[in-house]
Amino acid sequence: MRNGISVYAGLDCTIEENLDLINNAANLGLSRLFTSVNVPETNPVDFFDQFAAILSAALENDFEVILDVNAENITAFDFEQLTLRLDDGFDLGQIADLSQVHRIMLNASTLNNEFLTALVNLDAHFQNISALHNFYPHTFTGLDIDFFRKQNQLIHEFGIEVGAFVCSKDGRKRAPLHEGLPTLECTRDFTTDLAARTLVALDTDFIIISDSLPTFDECADVSSLIDDEVLIHANLTTTDTATISLLNHAFKSRPEISSHVIRAANSRALFEFSGLTDEGVQIEPDLEPAQRFRGSITVDNSNFGRYAGEVQIVKASLPADPRVNVAAQIIDSDLHLIDFIAPSQTFSFKFV
Repeated sequence: MRNGISVYAGLDCTIEENLDLINNAANLGLSRLFTSVNVPETNPVDFFDQFAAILSAALENDFEVILDVNAENITAFDFEQLTLRLDDGFDLGQIADLSQVHRIMLNASTLNNEFLTALVNLDAHFQNISALHNFYPHTFTGLDIDFFRKQNQLIHEFGIEVGAFVCSKDGRKRAPLHEGLPTLECTRDFTTDLAARTLVALDTDFIIISDSLPTFDECADVSSLIDDEVLIHANLTTTDTATISLLNHAFKSRPEISSHVIRAANSRALFEFSGLTDEGVQIEPDLEPAQRFRGSITVDNSNFGRYAGEVQIVKASLPADPRVNVAAQIIDSDLHLIDFIAPSQTFSFKFV
């Protein structure tokens, strides 16, 4: 994933802080930088003093620089080396023409099928088009999850990659409200890591930290995301080494959907080909079978015959079964991620 940071000239941070952020982010492998000329609180003198230095540092570190512009201020910039995130005031013809000669990003939060179809008919160059959702400084105005998913699905149908924003939880939040700049309202108070993992689970192609000065750890968390993999944090409840070894793999969910569990399609094969079975290692039944709650991570034991080694995530509480070991429990903050594991999607666990 090509994820990134946001840097705002003439706003919350000194030029030294902004340049340090760019260098640290580059060292972590982040490769996109979002900035905007549409922030009314920006000091215009400081903006133009700092913007050139920020742009130079970003390009020296091979960042894709995304400049948020509207139709009124686009002419104020030499945008040859920039990706233009088109905000207000552009008509379909202008967007199609720009796409034929330049990299552009559309506002993913407001696109619809009619608009994208019109761009096709105007011979827009979709290889130069991507999309980036809005962020929402005003509390309770961020996007609804279902709407967000439908927008991403629509945009992907046109072959366009789509990105979104997450807040900094522990760093410096951007002016004027200092209450975070999320795309999804439900992630406003999440940690940056959890918010980013939520967006990935919702089929988002790239993530931008929107606030002014995220911490090093927050940048590191976003830089380590894996495309199209739902990463879930959990607590181990087993000490069995064979089970722990199995659960440290990435899994793919089965293509069909069950009301009660998410089944890992490849877990039995992973256990079989781990070499442990060749050494006579089995997953022994727990001495006291445990009730399965929502978020329980289970492994079928040797009492289940050919199903031994199957990994499941419990979606709805189930009774104890002597053929099933409860090996871990998803932490409360991550339980919502269960609902976003689609058929045939990759998922993995991080034990905390």
